[in-house]
Amino acid sequence: MIVFAGIPSSLDSWKTSEVSWDTCLSQCWYDEDCKIVFQSTSSCYAFQRENITIQTSTDEVNRVAVKIPSDPTDCLPKPSDFFNQTFTETNNKSQIIRSEFSYSNGQYRVVYTVSKCPNATDLYTRTVGAKTYHVCVGFRLFEGRIGTFYDAQKLCKEDGGYGLTGPLDDNEYAIFKDKGLALRKVNGQDKGGYFWIDGFSNQTKYVFLYEDESHNGATGYPIHPQNQYKNPPTGYFMLFPGKEDVMGDYEAEKSWFVNYYFIGALCRVNDVPQD
Repeated sequence: MIVFAGIPSSLDSWKTSEVSWDTCLSQCWYDEDCKIVFQSTSSCYAFQRENITIQTSTDEVNRVAVKIPSDPTDCLPKPSDFFNQTFTETNNKSQIIRSEFSYSNGQYRVVYTVSKCPNATDLYTRTVGAKTYHVCVGFRLFEGRIGTFYDAQKLCKEDGGYGLTGPLDDNEYAIFKDKGLALRKVNGQDKGGYFWIDGFSNQTKYVFLYEDESHNGATGYPIHPQNQYKNPPTGYFMLFPGKEDVMGDYEAEKSWFVNYYFIGALCRVNDVPQD
């Protein structure tokens, strides 16, 4: 935490308590939701999210402490030297925290937004090249029990959805496989059922386009070694018959394959503000 003399532009919605400065700091440090604390005389104010401007103060009675993600290990000469992070996105395994810090003309500007994954989705951290993504992923089922790849595209974009997604690697695939099998069983599809995933071949055979960049294409897809790629348009799906827990592609306009039905899709869903 970075401590300096300052006065927030507003104390609206801040939580207030009558505790010492040391206790104030300690409580904020161990509280994931606390981002900034301010003390004037004997009152401790805790700030959680949205944005705030802090004016520098010459009176050290007005003390501010700010949590800065990924702060440098070196002790910089001035507090303002830490306020040069234009945008940072992290997560604490349950929340996605986006922050921005800047300093200009004696004013510190702090922006915090805290989001969570909607119900029926889980938070995954994915790194593709130099970029890290914090995404919410979950299965969705067709209301009519079965649907085509085009239905899956629509399903994953409804109700705050981002689009179809797929596993980034073997670890994610193992998680999705277990969740998919359990979901299939709960919904009376114990003997079979496919889920559409991201990957659409529209015109050129073997060439697939993807809606979600966070899973790095098909690099994490265990494609069945005997999969016979179909002529476009086709889409990828997760294959769950018997012990064949792998993937393949199939005609995008079909909602069933032999005795197995396409019952839903694996979707990336937009995170929502924390209450």
